[in-house]
Amino acid sequence: MNKKFTLAACLSAALGLTACGSSSDSTEKTIIEPEAGLIYGPFTTGSIGEPTFAYLDLDTLSMIELTEEQANTSTEWDIAFKRTGIFLNNNDSDDEISPVGLYFTNNNSDFIVDGSAVVDKFVNATADGELDDFIAVTSVDVPADDQFSTDETNGILDDFYNYDPATHQVTAAADHYYIVNSDTTITKFSISALTQAGYGMSDFTISFANQLSGATEFDTVTTDLLIDAATECSSNEVIYVDFDVNNIVTSGDAWDIKIPCLDDSTGADFTLTLADDATARQDFTNSYDGIPVASISYYGFKSDQYTINAIASAPWYKYSLEGNNKIWSQYGVYLVKNANGVFKLQITSYYDIDGNSGNYSFRVEAL
Repeated sequence: MNKKFTLAACLSAALGLTACGSSSDSTEKTIIEPEAGLIYGPFTTGSIGEPTFAYLDLDTLSMIELTEEQANTSTEWDIAFKRTGIFLNNNDSDDEISPVGLYFTNNNSDFIVDGSAVVDKFVNATADGELDDFIAVTSVDVPADDQFSTDETNGILDDFYNYDPATHQVTAAADHYYIVNSDTTITKFSISALTQAGYGMSDFTISFANQLSGATEFDTVTTDLLIDAATECSSNEVIYVDFDVNNIVTSGDAWDIKIPCLDDSTGADFTLTLADDATARQDFTNSYDGIPVASISYYGFKSDQYTINAIASAPWYKYSLEGNNKIWSQYGVYLVKNANGVFKLQITSYYDIDGNSGNYSFRVEAL
């Protein structure tokens, strides 16, 4: 126990950008000494108001100090923790994509029955009691490569067109609606028509209806904005659209979406990009006549690029099982695969010794 807490104190200091030991002994990594069944941590991921990332490199079993900007391109880390979220690295390496994969061994499957948590299982489980589950997982449990899932990054405005692989023809997916929250306006739109020109669009139509500030529903009258991309791209590199003014604008205006032009300036690329300060959600079932502004945070609006985490299909925790806003680990054993091997991981706690949340402890070991 003394070894665990001494190590935890040192590593926590490192994550706080403070070296453990002499102030002149500066290091970017804190090496975790491998020991079967040892619990490492806690590693802080900040508070609810100020969340931060903690980055783990499996090859060296070390926590790495990185800014978010550095982590966005770094291949040095494998797993990132931020509050209850666990993220896998899918950055490029040596001109190849070597995404980190995740596989759930399905241990403790009896903790969840018919989709519901068995409360007694969760609240009575302990790190010591679940050690045997961790030890029991060996290299013989490693599945085929295609059984590992990766984090997937998608564009919220993707899939506005249909592609026929047999004919290589592209048509508008007019029934794929998007709801955009930008500035003080909520807009529902689709690309209702497009004309394919080689690898791009010579023209396309954006059909949209606004829900202006103070309104509860979208306009009943739909506005169609026909964009002659071939003409626009002859003198511009990007087409910017502002739904408030129902027109093409410049990059210096308060635009909502943009469409890049092809390199040869013959038309627009099959890409829609959302403004940095805007969010959106897909409504491919055409279910919404309006969005309640007061509760918009519950409607799943996302930024232009968003990530679907592999661990979402097998969450490591349940929340508020006894009505006390606490996180309870399932003590699931996950296999994590990077370019160099496979490792097993078990989350043992989300709290530090004082009960502060967002502080991970875990077991991890190379197979």
